[in-house]
Amino acid sequence: MGPNIIIYDLEILRGVPGRNGERIDGIEYCDGWHDHANMGITVLGVYDYGEDMYRVFCGDNKREWANLVNDRRPLCVGFNNIPFDNSVLRATAGWSVPNEAECYDLLREIWACAGLGPDFVYPSHAGYGLDAVCERNFGLRKSGHGALAPVQWQQGDFGAVIDYCLNDVRMTKCLMDKVLAREVIIDPKNMRRLLLRDVPVGFGMPMLGAEVRRLGLQ
Repeated sequence: MGPNIIIYDLEILRGVPGRNGERIDGIEYCDGWHDHANMGITVLGVYDYGEDMYRVFCGDNKREWANLVNDRRPLCVGFNNIPFDNSVLRATAGWSVPNEAECYDLLREIWACAGLGPDFVYPSHAGYGLDAVCERNFGLRKSGHGALAPVQWQQGDFGAVIDYCLNDVRMTKCLMDKVLAREVIIDPKNMRRLLLRDVPVGFGMPMLGAEVRRLGLQ
């Protein structure tokens, strides 16, 4: 068994209007990227280090997400997950929210190593998106854009959205693998070598046999 850590990322149901308020006919929208209460959730993708497997949670199996978060109590790792993913989960009925004390936000950790605060301020915090960081470090690019995912879902392109979500999870895992190996991440803006904060004590260790049996994973 691997460490008790998961990577997670979600996609929203309702579209986000363009910068000039553009909307596509027939598509439901929320009021913007801060309107968490009206976004909804289509899919939540996970990579589970403990089980070495990818998982997909939708409305029909969100109880299994609750069991994973509440019973296993893993370290929940994401990219901008504390202000965004957790806020959407909290505002959407029926979805469990990880305890913030058990969360590790890679974007905030990168900002901290770059000498920046935990909240976005323009222009100092710009340029650190998942796409930019992973392209600089791995030559990887996102397979789509988060603003397009709700449009695709509403148009019935469910597989494309799930695929996009899991690719974001994969890219986030690449960054977390470096953290666990205590390797540096290259700052995409100035090429500085950033050694991110290590994971909290206990989460980075493989789950012991007794813990695995207690959770019914064998």
